[in-house]
Parts: sequence; structure tokens; C-alpha cells
Amino acid sequence: MVIAGRIQRYVFRQCLNGLLLTLGVIVLAILLVDVVEQMRTVGSRADIGILTAFELTMLKTPRLINETLPFAILVGSIMTFSQLNRRSEIPAIRAAGVSAWRFLGPAMVLAGLLGVIMVGVIDPLATQTQTAFEQRRDRLINFTPEGAEAVDGVWLSQGDVSAGGDVDAAGAAVGDLNPNTQAIIHAEGVVGRAEALEDVTFYYFSPGAGGVRDREFTHRIDAARARLVSGFWQLEDVTENRFGGEVLRHDQLALPTNLRAETLLTRFAASDRIPFWELPEFIRQNHAAGMNVDAYRLKFHTLLATPVMMVAMTLIGAVVCLRLARSGGMSQMIGLGALSGFLLFFVTRISAGMASTGATSPEAAAWCPPLFALFAVLTLLSHAEDG
Repeated sequence: MVIAGRIQRYVFRQCLNGLLLTLGVIVLAILLVDVVEQMRTVGSRADIGILTAFELTMLKTPRLINETLPFAILVGSIMTFSQLNRRSEIPAIRAAGVSAWRFLGPAMVLAGLLGVIMVGVIDPLATQTQTAFEQRRDRLINFTPEGAEAVDGVWLSQGDVSAGGDVDAAGAAVGDLNPNTQAIIHAEGVVGRAEALEDVTFYYFSPGAGGVRDREFTHRIDAARARLVSGFWQLEDVTENRFGGEVLRHDQLALPTNLRAETLLTRFAASDRIPFWELPEFIRQNHAAGMNVDAYRLKFHTLLATPVMMVAMTLIGAVVCLRLARSGGMSQMIGLGALSGFLLFFVTRISAGMASTGATSPEAAAWCPPLFALFAVLTLLSHAEDG
């Protein structure tokens, strides 16, 4: 037991060193490339220096780390156990009576802990810094010289409304709105997690003599707040201005729209902008409101499955290195392990794509690939260890 405990601590340190080295090299390479990319993309539209480009890249670093950690632990596992094998330490550990299950345990624990950290710490941090990166980049790109008019706020466009007109809170028709109108919508800001728009203006148009392309302005509606629900905009504190100086005021007003209720969510509260700890409540509230929250369920369950994915990646990297170095074929086995890890990554992306199209449930898309990989590699390990 004492020997096994020392061996496990030693293997844990070796795995941690291999992971840190691999992650450091990968992140450094990505950062260098991303600095050049920021200079090329943002620098082509704004006057920025190398320090500003580096600051933008540093804001992206948590997200880059979150995306590269599965590959880092795969490569780190392969590097660590291949070195232990080449130095004949794995045969010596086996000769001491320590099974593969015991000396692979530290690597599995490290992978599981790292997966938990990714979910609980790195993902919320990456979400926050990615939002800060986008805001900083937009400020740089949309910089307006002194004296020029700035363009800000939120702009949306809705197509022809096939039926209906304005209705008030009681459901009574208001005005004589052409059912074939189009609208350009401007809002000063978004409330919360895309819950509503504030200080909204609807500019309505109808087809002119030349058809839809020859649009004519019909009227304007201003509201303090607008919430998009299924088939309608729900407006509060409304002022309607029509030609001829007619002004109508409503406490509440419902405007028909062909925009989907998920439009605001998709544009202003995408799944990658919601941190892990806020996802459960966000999903519950929007599901109760009748929204399609499959993308958010997919992210939530993908994050929950991250520790399983990390353990599977670690075992893939370790199992291919357990063969005795003097038996030959180590290079082929290492290549096969790397290929298997990358294949698992692409399968998870394919599953996510299937979930986005509705071909499978988000839960199945998130859990099936890592669980299949984990059970497959455990089966191979059991066959190699126990026969």
C-alpha cells in the first residue's frame, strides 16, 4: 500500500507536469497567432498598436484555454505515459505488483478535477471575458470621430405581416394598419438576458406603386418597452404617431409580427454568452415562456459531461502507451491514440449539429459521445489488463 501510494503520487506529478507543459505550448502558440489575427482584422479598421492587440487576445485567453484543454490533456497523457514506458518505469511499476487500474487512477482523478474546474470556473470566466472582448473590439471598430454622428442601439427588421393589425390589451383592433406592412425596429438597449427591448421605435412601411421595393412610410410607434412573444410584440407605454398629426396613446399594445419569439435570445443571449451557473434558471424561465431552449440545454449538458470527456481523453492517451517499448509499434499506437482523440472531438461536434437540427435530443448529443468513448477505452483496458 505504501509503495502503491508513492507510485500514484509520482504518476500524478508526472501527469500534471505533462499537462502544464502541453497546455503552455498550445496556448502560447494560439496567443501568438491570435495577436497577429487581431492586428489584421481589428487593425485594418482601427488604429491599434501591438499592446492593444495583446489586450484583446488576453480577453480571449480563458475561452481559448477552455477549448484547448481536452487536446492538452490528451497530448499530455500521451507524452507522460510514453516517457514512463520508454524509461521502463511502467514495467517496473507492474513488477512491483501495481495494476494498471491503480497507476492510471491519478491521471483519471486529475482529468476529472480539471473537468470540474472547466465547468465551474473557466466557463463563467470565459463567458465574462469574451463579452468584454466583443465590447472592446466593437468600440474600437465603431469608433466615431468627433463631430460625426454615432450609430448605436439595436436594429431589427421584420417582413410582411400576413394577417391582423394592432390590438390593444383587451384584444380590440386599433387603427387601420395595412396587413402587408413592413417595419424597421430600433431600440436603445436590451433588458437583461434579452428579456425585452427598451425605448423602442417601430417605423412602419407599406408597398408603394412599384411594389415591395417601393416602400412608403405609413406611421411610427414608440414604446418604453417591447417584449417579443409568439406572434406578437407586447408594448408598454405606447405612443402612436400617424400622418395628419393624429396621436394615439396606449398603456399596452400588441403588434403582430412574423419574428420568432427566440429572435432576441438568438441574437442577444446566445448560449455561449450564458455562464454555467446561470443556465439552469435561464432554461427554466424561457422554457416556461414557450421559448425553444434546445441550444442552452445542449450547452448545459455538454458542460456536465465535460469531466467524462476529460477522463476519456486521458485514458485514450494512456492506454495506447502501455505496450512495452521493446515490443515495437509505439509510434503507430501513439498516432492511433491521437487520431482517436481528435475523432472523438469531431463526433461531439457532429452530435451538436444533429441536436441543433432537431435530429436528436440535446441530452443524447451531449452525453453519448463521451460515455461511448469512456466505456470503449475501459473495455480495451480491461481486456489488456485482466484478459
